[in-house]
Amino acid sequence: MSDSSDQDSTTIGDTIIVTHSMGGLVMSTALASGKCRFGAGTSWVAMSSPLTGSMIADYAQDVCNDEFGTITTKMLAVVGQCPIAASRQSLAYEGEKYASAEMNAAYVAAQEAYRGNITAAMCSNNYVGVVSVYQALLILTAKVAHHKSPENDGLVEFQSCAKGLDSSLFGTSYTDQFYMPELNHADTAFMTSDGWFKDSQKPFKWFECLL
Repeated sequence: MSDSSDQDSTTIGDTIIVTHSMGGLVMSTALASGKCRFGAGTSWVAMSSPLTGSMIADYAQDVCNDEFGTITTKMLAVVGQCPIAASRQSLAYEGEKYASAEMNAAYVAAQEAYRGNITAAMCSNNYVGVVSVYQALLILTAKVAHHKSPENDGLVEFQSCAKGLDSSLFGTSYTDQFYMPELNHADTAFMTSDGWFKDSQKPFKWFECLL
């Protein structure tokens, strides 16, 4: 913790917080529940936050509940194993059959905390991304997961990541504070590289510009 942070009041001060994927939802929930709050000098940068959950979590539960009648190799490539981990179950999509009333209420509170505290965000609208060892699996995931929108990074939809924010804030240039790139979920975790040609495929440059 920084010197200006205060453990007694759970205030985080003079800190740059960077989250990816579920980390963004965890941070939002912590803020919403009062487990912590941001003080002066704190900024929060989030990538691919599933603020309404992810349909991949629902798909995984469908597979493991044998709702398709048979489990294929492709399904297991996406799901990993059955039963699915509790952490993945906790990403059940807001308003869908696996999300309880309590979970739906928690999503709404998290979205409000996100809107009130986020400094910069990366939310992708295209799952193809840059060429990498992760590309094929994330394309497969995007195609089988029955996402609510084709605008997704393979795991998280743009509308889920941007929930609570004005979509007009987002631009496709790496100089935009709120970035809507053409990147998959691995790309937004900085596990790959910047693309060669498109401004909408430069996650590293985007982060450098924020700093």
